Amino acid sequence: MELPLRKDLRPKSGEPEDCAWIWGSDDELGRLNLQTPERVKKALETVISGETITLGLPFDQPVPPCYGRPAFKLDITPKGVKYTYEDTYEMNPQSTSQWDGFRHFSHVSSGYFYNGTTSEDISDPSTSTKCGMQAWAARGIAGRGLLLDYARYAEANNIKPVFYDNYQISYDDLVNVARTQGIDLRPERQGGDVQIGDILVIRSGFLKNANSLTDEQRAAHHLQPHNHGPDDGQRYIGVEQSDEMLDFLHDSYFSAVAGDQPAFEAWPSHNKDYYLHEKLLALWGCPIGELWDLEKLAEKCAERKQWTFFLASTPNHVKRGVSSTANAMAIV
Repeated sequence: MELPLRKDLRPKSGEPEDCAWIWGSDDELGRLNLQTPERVKKALETVISGETITLGLPFDQPVPPCYGRPAFKLDITPKGVKYTYEDTYEMNPQSTSQWDGFRHFSHVSSGYFYNGTTSEDISDPSTSTKCGMQAWAARGIAGRGLLLDYARYAEANNIKPVFYDNYQISYDDLVNVARTQGIDLRPERQGGDVQIGDILVIRSGFLKNANSLTDEQRAAHHLQPHNHGPDDGQRYIGVEQSDEMLDFLHDSYFSAVAGDQPAFEAWPSHNKDYYLHEKLLALWGCPIGELWDLEKLAEKCAERKQWTFFLASTPNHVKRGVSSTANAMAIV
């Protein structure tokens, strides 16, 4: 299949501008289709020691959750005798390390979710399961992870990110980070090191900073009122909203993106016309991972001076599901 550049996208009649629904009208996987058996097998070449590094926070972290989401609850109950117990979880998967699914965020002006999915499809259980989390879960997620350690770069260059505001990590920042790691951030077909189907992982330093604060200090930020728009009280570091970033994220053909920050993109958006969530999820079918614990992975990558690794995840198998806990692991 030909993979068009963003500038060459030609949506069909009735589809939103910048739309790339290129895998057929019944598709529910989006860019996960790029994780072919051949690419997954090739990604195994990044494994040297076989060490495993989990990338998920405990379900009850961060404390408190961001965006007004409920905290994780655990109920342990005996089953008749003291030698047998069971437990029950009550949680929002997006209160911790997570995947944003295709039912999470629409293209705002058209109202469409990925591949023409509508709010009616999502809200009415009798209508459709289209683009529910069960589609990703039945397939699984696996491929070559590529870590860009912005936090390490910022510290080395005396850059002081503002974690609790919509501080932007620019495309030029990512290019510079990659250069210090010995990576050419252009797509392979343009002579660079980014391979089709790679999973882009960005460490901003958000979680490292959050973990250095007290519960009360975190609460002063995490419990701010949440409303979409420039005055949103929920304000977090992330990648910028710009044409350069859009071209990079689209034309590199990542199969997914993820980071240690609450929204991956700078939140709220600096661009009044769009959020990156609209582009990535609704228009391009690119999963977004958020609040991933990247501290051990970053240390290991720096230690061995290799920033690619095998990444695997098994999303929660929930029919009609909107999101999933990350359930992600790096194998180095």
